[in-house]
Amino acid sequence: MSTYFTINVCVANIYGEGSFGSPVVTQALLGESCTVLGETEKWLRIKQSDDYEGWINKFFGVVSDAPYDSNRSCNDLGGVIYSDAHSKYPLRKITFGAWLNSTKSDQGWSVTLPDGKKGWTESALRKNAIDLNRNAAVNLAKQFLGIQYLWGGKSPKGFDCSGLIQTIFNAMDVVLPRDSEDQSRYFINHKINREEALPGDLHFFGTEKSVTHVAMEIGHGQYLHCQGWVKEESFDKNQPNYNKKLQGSYLHTVSMGKCLDQNH
Repeated sequence: MSTYFTINVCVANIYGEGSFGSPVVTQALLGESCTVLGETEKWLRIKQSDDYEGWINKFFGVVSDAPYDSNRSCNDLGGVIYSDAHSKYPLRKITFGAWLNSTKSDQGWSVTLPDGKKGWTESALRKNAIDLNRNAAVNLAKQFLGIQYLWGGKSPKGFDCSGLIQTIFNAMDVVLPRDSEDQSRYFINHKINREEALPGDLHFFGTEKSVTHVAMEIGHGQYLHCQGWVKEESFDKNQPNYNKKLQGSYLHTVSMGKCLDQNH
């Protein structure tokens, strides 16, 4: 029988080893239930739904014999769960992609957190995935413009390049690998010429030895990516947002039609 660890804070860091001095490798969001693989006195080794593994401190969540019974996901960039509809004091912060056990009320949403505490929020919660198409992917990506870079980040509190791409597709119920190298390998049989890229297709950058960066095409040679912050830049050297340095490390482009064109 599997044991689960459900995140009980807004965003929790996951580390390469069971120590805060170890590098952060990724993050998990409120309501995410991860499979427990091992433990020490204060730390758990967990596996996320994308099969990514790492170590997390036990105070970030709760252990149970079953996954958290969530039914809706936060659709706002950020929000607050209060102890009740009249409270001015936050019980928990939430961010885009958080999962909650919630029930609609006249004033918002009644929420039961993973630790069993009851709360209330007026944040927008969605039951179903965002429409799976190219326009939806680009529109969602643009909502994250200006959010800062954070190594290992995968929320509006901070993204790394592949965390941004994974978050966009997760919201459309498409599970991608966590890292840009693995994302590239996942779609390696779907390479296209860069000039053929449609909105939602992915561009990869790096060296001959490894992929180190990923960006999303948004149309007409413009792409969106997280480097310093989430921004729009261009492959066209005549455009003011041309990124000469990144252009020099361009590797290849893959079509996301396998995912994004299936409803058309």
